[in-house]
Amino acid sequence: MYSQYFKHLVKCQLFVALALVLLLGACGTTVHMTGTWKSNDAPAGGYHKILIASLSSDMGARQTIETNLAATLAQKGIVTGRSLDMFPPNFDPKNEVSRKDMADKIRAAGYAAILTASIVKKESETRYVPGTYMYAPYPAYGWYGSFWGYYGYMYGALYSPGYYTTDKTYFLESNLYDLNRDGKLVWSGQSETVNPGSMASFGKAFSQKVADALQNEGLLSR
Repeated sequence: MYSQYFKHLVKCQLFVALALVLLLGACGTTVHMTGTWKSNDAPAGGYHKILIASLSSDMGARQTIETNLAATLAQKGIVTGRSLDMFPPNFDPKNEVSRKDMADKIRAAGYAAILTASIVKKESETRYVPGTYMYAPYPAYGWYGSFWGYYGYMYGALYSPGYYTTDKTYFLESNLYDLNRDGKLVWSGQSETVNPGSMASFGKAFSQKVADALQNEGLLSR
Protein backbone atom coordinates (compact mmCIF):
# COMPACT_ATOMS: atom_id res chain seq x y z
CA MET A 1 0.00 0.00 0.00
CA TYR A 2 2.72 2.44 1.02
CA SER A 3 4.89 1.70 -2.03
CA GLN A 4 1.97 2.71 -4.24
CA TYR A 5 1.48 5.84 -2.16
CA PHE A 6 5.11 6.92 -2.45
CA LYS A 7 5.08 6.31 -6.20
CA HIS A 8 1.99 8.48 -6.39
CA LEU A 9 3.68 11.11 -4.20
CA VAL A 10 6.74 11.29 -6.43
CA LYS A 11 4.52 11.82 -9.47
CA CYS A 12 2.72 14.66 -7.64
CA GLN A 13 5.98 16.30 -6.66
CA LEU A 14 7.23 16.15 -10.24
CA PHE A 15 3.94 17.59 -11.48
CA VAL A 16 4.11 20.50 -9.02
CA ALA A 17 7.74 21.22 -9.96
CA LEU A 18 6.89 21.16 -13.67
CA ALA A 19 3.91 23.46 -13.13
CA LEU A 20 6.12 25.98 -11.32
CA VAL A 21 8.69 25.92 -14.12
CA LEU A 22 6.02 26.50 -16.76
CA LEU A 23 4.48 29.30 -14.69
CA LEU A 24 7.79 31.11 -14.27
CA GLY A 25 8.63 30.66 -17.93
CA ALA A 26 5.34 32.25 -18.96
CA CYS A 27 6.04 35.45 -17.01
CA GLY A 28 6.74 38.36 -19.34
CA THR A 29 6.74 42.11 -18.95
CA THR A 30 3.70 44.29 -18.38
CA VAL A 31 3.80 48.01 -19.13
CA HIS A 32 1.11 50.41 -17.86
CA MET A 33 0.57 53.86 -19.34
CA THR A 34 0.12 56.00 -16.22
CA GLY A 35 -0.65 59.30 -17.94
CA THR A 36 -0.62 61.16 -21.26
CA TRP A 37 -0.78 64.76 -22.44
CA LYS A 38 -1.54 66.14 -25.90
CA SER A 39 -1.12 69.70 -27.17
CA ASN A 40 -4.31 71.44 -28.28
CA ASP A 41 -2.67 72.51 -31.53
CA ALA A 42 -1.26 69.11 -32.49
CA PRO A 43 -1.82 68.51 -36.23
CA ALA A 44 -5.10 66.76 -36.93
CA GLY A 45 -3.59 64.57 -39.62
CA GLY A 46 -0.83 63.16 -37.43
CA TYR A 47 2.68 62.21 -38.56
CA HIS A 48 3.78 59.74 -41.19
CA LYS A 49 7.58 59.86 -40.89
CA ILE A 50 9.02 59.76 -37.37
CA LEU A 51 12.59 59.58 -36.09
CA ILE A 52 13.05 57.59 -32.86
CA ALA A 53 15.61 58.56 -30.23
CA SER A 54 16.17 56.60 -27.02
CA LEU A 55 17.99 58.80 -24.50
CA SER A 56 20.17 56.26 -22.72
CA SER A 57 23.88 55.78 -22.14
CA ASP A 58 23.33 52.01 -22.28
CA MET A 59 23.91 51.20 -25.94
CA GLY A 60 22.22 47.79 -25.71
CA ALA A 61 19.07 49.25 -24.14
CA ARG A 62 19.07 52.11 -26.63
CA GLN A 63 19.29 49.74 -29.57
CA THR A 64 16.53 47.50 -28.21
CA ILE A 65 14.10 50.37 -27.58
CA GLU A 66 14.71 52.15 -30.89
CA THR A 67 14.52 48.94 -32.91
CA ASN A 68 11.29 47.79 -31.25
CA LEU A 69 9.62 51.18 -31.53
CA ALA A 70 10.58 51.40 -35.20
CA ALA A 71 9.21 47.92 -35.92
CA THR A 72 5.96 48.46 -34.00
CA LEU A 73 5.24 51.82 -35.64
CA ALA A 74 6.08 50.34 -39.05
CA GLN A 75 3.33 47.77 -38.47
CA LYS A 76 0.94 50.72 -38.19
CA GLY A 77 2.07 52.10 -41.55
CA ILE A 78 4.55 54.68 -40.22
CA VAL A 79 7.93 55.36 -41.87
CA THR A 80 10.52 55.34 -39.09
CA GLY A 81 14.22 55.84 -38.52
CA ARG A 82 16.58 55.33 -35.57
CA SER A 83 18.83 57.98 -34.09
CA LEU A 84 21.48 55.26 -33.92
CA ASP A 85 21.64 55.33 -37.71
CA MET A 86 21.79 59.13 -37.96
CA PHE A 87 23.63 60.53 -34.95
CA PRO A 88 27.43 60.10 -35.10
CA PRO A 89 29.14 58.64 -31.99
CA ASN A 90 30.72 62.01 -31.19
CA PHE A 91 27.48 63.99 -31.53
CA ASP A 92 27.16 66.63 -28.80
CA PRO A 93 23.60 67.99 -28.40
CA LYS A 94 24.95 70.81 -26.23
CA ASN A 95 27.16 72.11 -29.03
CA GLU A 96 25.21 74.65 -31.10
CA VAL A 97 27.03 73.99 -34.38
CA SER A 98 26.76 70.21 -34.01
CA ARG A 99 23.09 70.50 -33.09
CA LYS A 100 22.32 72.71 -36.11
CA ASP A 101 24.09 70.34 -38.50
CA MET A 102 22.11 67.40 -37.14
CA ALA A 103 18.82 69.32 -37.33
CA ASP A 104 19.51 70.09 -41.00
CA LYS A 105 20.31 66.43 -41.65
CA ILE A 106 17.06 65.29 -40.00
CA ARG A 107 14.96 67.78 -41.98
CA ALA A 108 16.71 66.78 -45.22
CA ALA A 109 15.75 63.16 -44.52
CA GLY A 110 12.10 64.23 -44.46
CA TYR A 111 11.22 63.46 -40.85
CA ALA A 112 8.20 65.37 -39.52
CA ALA A 113 8.57 64.44 -35.85
CA ILE A 114 10.95 62.94 -33.29
CA LEU A 115 9.79 60.42 -30.67
CA THR A 116 12.00 60.18 -27.59
CA ALA A 117 12.06 57.60 -24.79
CA SER A 118 13.93 57.94 -21.51
CA ILE A 119 13.90 56.62 -17.93
CA VAL A 120 12.85 59.41 -15.58
CA LYS A 121 12.76 57.42 -12.32
CA LYS A 122 13.76 54.05 -10.89
CA GLU A 123 12.53 52.65 -7.58
CA SER A 124 13.52 49.52 -5.62
CA GLU A 125 11.53 47.94 -2.79
CA THR A 126 12.51 44.84 -0.83
CA ARG A 127 9.71 42.66 0.56
CA TYR A 128 9.42 39.30 2.28
CA VAL A 129 7.56 36.45 0.61
CA PRO A 130 6.37 33.97 3.31
CA GLY A 131 6.80 30.25 2.86
CA THR A 132 3.88 28.02 1.89
CA TYR A 133 2.86 24.39 2.28
CA MET A 134 1.61 22.41 -0.69
CA TYR A 135 0.14 19.00 0.08
CA ALA A 136 0.23 16.08 -2.31
CA PRO A 137 -3.15 14.25 -2.56
CA TYR A 138 -3.49 10.96 -0.70
CA PRO A 139 -5.74 7.96 -1.42
CA ALA A 140 -9.14 7.97 0.24
CA TYR A 141 -8.46 5.28 2.91
CA GLY A 142 -7.91 6.35 6.52
CA TRP A 143 -4.37 7.66 6.66
CA TYR A 144 -5.04 9.68 9.83
CA GLY A 145 -5.88 6.66 11.99
CA SER A 146 -2.40 5.11 11.98
CA PHE A 147 1.07 6.44 12.66
CA TRP A 148 2.56 5.21 9.37
CA GLY A 149 -0.37 6.53 7.41
CA TYR A 150 -0.11 9.94 9.05
CA TYR A 151 3.70 9.95 8.81
CA GLY A 152 3.55 9.05 5.13
CA TYR A 153 1.06 11.81 4.43
CA MET A 154 2.99 14.53 6.25
CA TYR A 155 6.22 13.33 4.66
CA GLY A 156 4.67 14.20 1.34
CA ALA A 157 4.07 17.83 2.28
CA LEU A 158 6.00 20.15 0.01
CA TYR A 159 7.31 23.23 1.77
CA SER A 160 8.47 26.35 0.00
CA PRO A 161 10.64 28.43 2.37
CA GLY A 162 10.16 32.17 2.66
CA TYR A 163 12.56 34.56 0.98
CA TYR A 164 13.25 38.22 0.37
CA THR A 165 12.84 39.70 -3.08
CA THR A 166 13.43 43.17 -4.49
CA ASP A 167 10.83 44.71 -6.79
CA LYS A 168 12.19 47.17 -9.33
CA THR A 169 9.85 49.76 -10.82
CA TYR A 170 10.83 51.83 -13.85
CA PHE A 171 9.07 55.01 -14.96
CA LEU A 172 9.66 56.01 -18.57
CA GLU A 173 8.72 59.16 -20.40
CA SER A 174 7.97 59.30 -24.12
CA ASN A 175 7.76 62.65 -25.93
CA LEU A 176 6.74 63.52 -29.48
CA TYR A 177 8.20 66.72 -30.98
CA ASP A 178 6.99 68.45 -34.16
CA LEU A 179 9.97 69.28 -36.39
CA ASN A 180 7.88 71.59 -38.56
CA ARG A 181 7.28 73.80 -35.51
CA ASP A 182 10.86 74.20 -34.29
CA GLY A 183 10.72 70.97 -32.31
CA LYS A 184 7.65 71.87 -30.26
CA LEU A 185 6.34 69.23 -27.84
CA VAL A 186 2.94 67.94 -29.02
CA TRP A 187 2.50 64.76 -26.94
CA SER A 188 3.94 63.21 -23.81
CA GLY A 189 3.23 59.93 -22.05
CA GLN A 190 4.55 58.30 -18.89
CA SER A 191 4.61 54.55 -18.45
CA GLU A 192 5.41 52.21 -15.58
CA THR A 193 6.77 48.67 -15.52
CA VAL A 194 7.57 46.43 -12.53
CA ASN A 195 10.23 43.73 -12.64
CA PRO A 196 10.66 43.48 -16.43
CA GLY A 197 11.35 39.89 -17.43
CA SER A 198 14.13 40.89 -19.82
CA MET A 199 15.18 43.83 -21.96
CA ALA A 200 13.81 42.03 -25.02
CA SER A 201 10.35 41.46 -23.51
CA PHE A 202 10.30 44.97 -22.08
CA GLY A 203 11.20 46.52 -25.43
CA LYS A 204 8.28 44.81 -27.15
CA ALA A 205 5.73 45.59 -24.42
CA PHE A 206 6.84 49.21 -24.07
CA SER A 207 6.85 49.84 -27.82
CA GLN A 208 3.36 48.39 -28.26
CA LYS A 209 1.98 50.50 -25.41
CA VAL A 210 3.48 53.76 -26.76
CA ALA A 211 2.49 53.06 -30.36
CA ASP A 212 -1.11 52.27 -29.34
CA ALA A 213 -1.29 55.48 -27.29
CA LEU A 214 -0.07 57.58 -30.23
CA GLN A 215 -2.57 55.92 -32.54
CA ASN A 216 -5.44 56.44 -30.11
CA GLU A 217 -4.54 60.15 -29.94
CA GLY A 218 -4.70 60.43 -33.75
CA LEU A 219 -1.00 61.26 -34.04
CA LEU A 220 -0.12 58.56 -36.57
CA SER A 221 -0.82 59.02 -40.27
CA ARG A 222 -0.45 56.19 -42.77
